Amino acid sequence: MSKLLEQINNTSDLKKLSIPQLRTLADQIRQFILNSISKTGGHLASNLGIVELTLALHYVFDFKEDKLLWDVGHQCYTHKIITGRKEQFHRLRQPGGISGFPNPAESVYDQFTVGHAGTSIATAIGMALGSMLDARYSITDENREDKIVAVIGDASIVNGVSFEALNNLGLVKRQLLIVLNDNSMAIDVTVGAMAKYLSKVRLSQTYEDLRKTTKNILEHMPGIGKTVEEAIERIKKSIRMVLPASQMFESLNIPYFGPVDGHDVDSLIRLFRAMAELNHPAVLHVYTEKGKGFKPADTQPSKFHSTGPFKINGDAIEPITDVKRPSFTSVFGRFLTELAEKDHRIVTITSAMCDGTGLLEFRKKFKDRFYDVGIAEGAAVDIAAGLAKTGLKPVVCIYSTFLQRSFDQIFQEVALQNLPVVFCIDRAGFVGSDGPTHHGLMDIGFLRMLPNLVLTAPANEIEMKLALEFALAEDKPIVIRYPKDLVPQSQFSRAACARPFKLGKSVVVKKTKDSAIAVVSYGSVLTEALRAANLLAKEGIAVDVINARFAAPVDEAIIALSETGKSIITVEDHHLACGFGSAVLEMVAAKTTNNKSANIRTLGVPSRFIGHNYRSFQLMEAGINAEKIVETAKEMAHSMLDVLRPSSGRAQYS
Repeated sequence: MSKLLEQINNTSDLKKLSIPQLRTLADQIRQFILNSISKTGGHLASNLGIVELTLALHYVFDFKEDKLLWDVGHQCYTHKIITGRKEQFHRLRQPGGISGFPNPAESVYDQFTVGHAGTSIATAIGMALGSMLDARYSITDENREDKIVAVIGDASIVNGVSFEALNNLGLVKRQLLIVLNDNSMAIDVTVGAMAKYLSKVRLSQTYEDLRKTTKNILEHMPGIGKTVEEAIERIKKSIRMVLPASQMFESLNIPYFGPVDGHDVDSLIRLFRAMAELNHPAVLHVYTEKGKGFKPADTQPSKFHSTGPFKINGDAIEPITDVKRPSFTSVFGRFLTELAEKDHRIVTITSAMCDGTGLLEFRKKFKDRFYDVGIAEGAAVDIAAGLAKTGLKPVVCIYSTFLQRSFDQIFQEVALQNLPVVFCIDRAGFVGSDGPTHHGLMDIGFLRMLPNLVLTAPANEIEMKLALEFALAEDKPIVIRYPKDLVPQSQFSRAACARPFKLGKSVVVKKTKDSAIAVVSYGSVLTEALRAANLLAKEGIAVDVINARFAAPVDEAIIALSETGKSIITVEDHHLACGFGSAVLEMVAAKTTNNKSANIRTLGVPSRFIGHNYRSFQLMEAGINAEKIVETAKEMAHSMLDVLRPSSGRAQYS
């Protein structure tokens, strides 16, 4: 660790530094972040780009008392380093270590646990309104007004929630600073009209222009006897004000200042000091360079948005991996591209995550059939509905955690209309080091309640292709969910997995003579079910293993098992509430005609948030693993007097 950085243990230490020392510190923090992430993995490019901006904010404001709100939050590493968490950085996103996102449980400097885009301005407005009411009714003698700052990127500000918040900014009659961190990037290059709007400003500005803008802002900032409106008018007269961004914000009656250089820490400090005195909301437009200071991240910021561990070799890196198996994401992208070569009606839609959803090759081959709508998941779904209405076959590719934001559009424009939109839900289930903001543990629950929607989940590479073929051939909305994980090694019955998908039909992967228990698995956790079956066989307990394939509709043959006395264990990588096991229980309760109660146990995620860890450990913590299946099967076996005796008339599978 560099000498100057060693001395910074909190923001009080930071405020003792001179401006030249801050510049040195910024370089040292970049190197510290680079070295740390090379060992732990994490969000690299965005954090390298926001170092000076973060230092300047903490140099001016006291965020123990003032409020700093991050949008998305993955760019908070410098913030964490200077707020007492530097020594914990070697365990960033590691088991028992600190989160890669803001987390109030870690520090008073963090206001919200965040991981989704578009939230910062709206929550800042809420805090501002709360302080206004407190000032009006409080009987305390406290006369200091806490400052509020929201930091939002150019990709997040295009989100619908951000626009709704900007539309309500007029409610605030006090200081509230919105820092627009403009680096022209989200996970991928920012897209859409708003991005083009902002890029006109960026491309028209030279470094000298940015310096002049800063100088003019400082010279004409509101002061005694001068309003915000008067100050802006003077700024406009003193600089070449043909800037689209200023026109946009002013049309919403929001004072706009900028653009300025986000790496000029001296100017940023002076700007923040001046703007802290405003008694009115305002936007400061700041340019930063994503990946600054590290050539690979600078030239390929989308590749280094989030990365695993790597070796640094000068200006290059070497990935640390010896895994030769492909991921579910990569096999999905490969198979979809193959199918699209045969069917020109297949089009894809994603929300600022082309690379993350495996669509790079599809975009390269079928540029006119690929649509990236930016961080606007609801719009992505509605656009897909429109495409489906014209006879095309839209495939919507979004992470499970972000698909939650488009529930109403799935209901209104897809399910209600019964349109053949295919939803390919990546990052379903546990996601590992990103933690609870990114886990995909709710999609079965909020989707299976919708009429017309078919929910399916491939267990491996073979089934991924079959699921896609099935979904694209159906004339109804289909959901395909799969995890952020490698496809399992070939331990399955190829004959069972190679059977084409049929609506609402499961397949038997392992059939055992005289079995009294059936382990019914949904999706990729089939590997754990099979491993459990092998462990149980060694202890003389026979079980069948069934690959459910569908969570809506559930195969009637699974329900029929309980009516003949067979015990069932359901296994899924999803919350127990409203998940696949819940669907089985509901159907059994509705269809059981005899008086004998069904013996069913459901294994899934308990009703609590599970922190960042390795995915395998998260599955273990939730009890979605072979050992827990074995334990459950033993308990069931010991409670059944006839568990080892064959019985007749049990449901059979073809």
